[in-house]
Parts: sequence; C-alpha cells; structure tokens
Amino acid sequence: MSRLSDIPRDALPEDERRFYDAVKAIRRRPVSGPFIVMMNSSPDLAARVAHLGHYFHSRGQADEAVLPLRARALVSLVGSRALDAPYEWAAWINWALEAGVPQETADAIREGRTPGFTPEEALIAKLCSQLVSGDHRVDAATFATALAHFSRQELVELVATLGYFAMIALPLNAFEMEMSPQQLSLRKPFAPLVVRERRGAGGDEKRRELPPLSGSGGAAPRVPPLSRHEDVAPEHQHFVDRIVRSRGRVAPLFQVLLHSPDAAERIAHVGAFFVYESALPPKVRALVWLEAARELDCAYTWRVGLKAARAAGMDVSLIESLERGKPPPAVFVDMKAVFAFCRQLMRSNHHVDDDTYRAVVGQFGVPVTVQIAAMLGYIAMTSLIANAFEVAPDHADASPLL
Repeated sequence: MSRLSDIPRDALPEDERRFYDAVKAIRRRPVSGPFIVMMNSSPDLAARVAHLGHYFHSRGQADEAVLPLRARALVSLVGSRALDAPYEWAAWINWALEAGVPQETADAIREGRTPGFTPEEALIAKLCSQLVSGDHRVDAATFATALAHFSRQELVELVATLGYFAMIALPLNAFEMEMSPQQLSLRKPFAPLVVRERRGAGGDEKRRELPPLSGSGGAAPRVPPLSRHEDVAPEHQHFVDRIVRSRGRVAPLFQVLLHSPDAAERIAHVGAFFVYESALPPKVRALVWLEAARELDCAYTWRVGLKAARAAGMDVSLIESLERGKPPPAVFVDMKAVFAFCRQLMRSNHHVDDDTYRAVVGQFGVPVTVQIAAMLGYIAMTSLIANAFEVAPDHADASPLL
C-alpha cells in the first residue's frame, strides 16, 4: 500500500502550482508515481525530474534520447529487477514489449532467469549487471565491446538511463508507491514484478571487502572529456552555457555527460537542486551522499560527500565508519534512523521496513524524508555514471563536482 497520497493542485501554495502544471504538461498525463512522492516535498524538484525523465521516456519525439527505445526499455526491465522496483516495471513492461523486447525475455528477467538474449541484449544486460553488483565497475572488455557497438552518445545515454531508473526507483520503493486502478486500466494485463525477500537484518547482510575511497582516482576517463564550447557542435553549445550558469564550470562528470548534451543539461538542472536548494540539514545531506557513494564504491561522489561532511562539521569517526561500510558509532544517535533508511534502500531488496520508515518520518517529517530518498537516488545515478566511465575527482578546490 502506498505510503503517500497525491496532493491536489489547489492544496499547494499558489506560487508552486506552476510546477504541478509543468509536470502534467511535460509528461502529457496526470501527476502519478514518483511525481506524487516529490510533490509531497518540492514541486520544483518534481518538475525538474519530469523534464529529465521525458528525455528517456519519449517515444517518437524530437527531444528524446538517441539510444533506441528498445535498448532503453531493456535497461528499464533489467534495472527494475535489480532494484526490486515494481512500479517502474509496471510503467515500462508494455512499452518494452511494444518496442520489440520478446515476452519470454521479459518473463525471464522478471523471474531472475537468464533469457535467450540477442548479442546486443546480452551486452546491455552484462553492462548493467556489472554496474549494479560486485564492485560496481564495467570491466575493460565489456566496455570496449559496448563502445564498439554503440556510439559515444548512445553509450552515455545507456548508462544514464540506468542511473535515471535508479534515481526514480529508490523514492518509489521508499514510499511503496503503487499504480492506481486508473493507471492499470490503461495498460494491457501484465505479470507484476514480485519484490524479493530481504536478506539479512535491516540491510546489514555480509558484504565483500570494500575498496578505499579517500585518495582514490587519477585514471583517465574512458571517453574524451568535453569541457569547452568548441568541444561540442555549435547547435549544442547552449547546453554548455546552461551547465556553467549554475556551477561556474563544467566538472569532470559533466565532461563525460556532454557527449549527450541535452541529457547533460537536464541532469545538471536536477543536480543543482540538491547542491544548492535542498531542505536537508547539512549533516544529514552529507551522510546521504557518503552512504550512497560508499554503497556504490564511487570515489567521485565520495569526494562530494566528504567536502559536505567537513563543511557541516561531521565528526571524523563517523566519516571513517561510513567509509568502512560500518553503521555510525552508537554516540551518533541522531543519525541512526536516516542511516538505516539509506542502507536498506541501497542494499538487499531496496525497500524500507515499516519501523525504519516510521522512525525517519517521525524524526524529520515527510518532506525531508522525500528529499533523503530523492538525493540518495541522484547520488546513485551520478555514481553509476562516474563508475562506468572511470571519472575521477580532479581534487581541484573548485566546486561542485555534481
């Protein structure tokens, strides 16, 4: 049962109703799912995410991803299964079938079996699986094969599509959002995705040995960095301007993303909310960033969280515990609930048990809890992109990296 309800447009402050209208206009349909979640905290964020999502969801429109719809749809199914995201599965299963993904392939993914993939499907599934499991890296052979098969823009969009679905899935899972009867009535019948049982207690199942994050980096990115106007086509230079407008520079992550200029600017617009406008208390924001970076073994986003943690005055012992993958020391009782919330979303079946959910909402309220889940999703998306393309922090004093 969904933990949140839709907020009617007229219940929003008058100056925020424009964002509600924007979400409906961008999506060409009523406010639902992840946008209900975000409306419960920031209608502005909901509109930014809708604008980003439109790029990956569009079908037959001029402003859509270059990556073919069938590939995007397969990523959505693989990502939904990996993240135990039943809402996203329901949203995409019919589109995937219409785009040419065979029913038997979809059934096998849903049931956790290995399908009879085509070579391209096998490549997509392997790349996505490597990013969401193990050390969250794409091995050199798989990356080389993908880069030979797809254009640079398509490959950036493939990884960004997986990241986008992670960004959406985590808030949806946190609030156990379900499709309404009206939404389901508009879809052909489909077998729902069943959420797997949680492994371990509270998301604390045994994990592999963790690589260090502090001081990591230095490798060259796997695609040429684009940081100047002359690095992109003249018709795309305005996207560079829009990224620089909010950040003052093109950080290393966006130097990779600019291989898909429109997607880069849309991601930057979402990120600007979390960097500059988040309602999260500084130490909570830092903990969310550090926990997401640690769970995905991403030195790039770890550096972002580390800078935020130091600026917020976070205790060094807490930072060290997070880097080792350990819970906060007992003395940090004010961080216990939010840590458990984030860890449960990032591990096992990527859902939050009732006690942990109630504890976080009781401590922070619904609007802040929404932003915790949404920020966790944004850091997950950027971590997956940084890991796939081996983007390392440049250790410059300039900020932000995201």
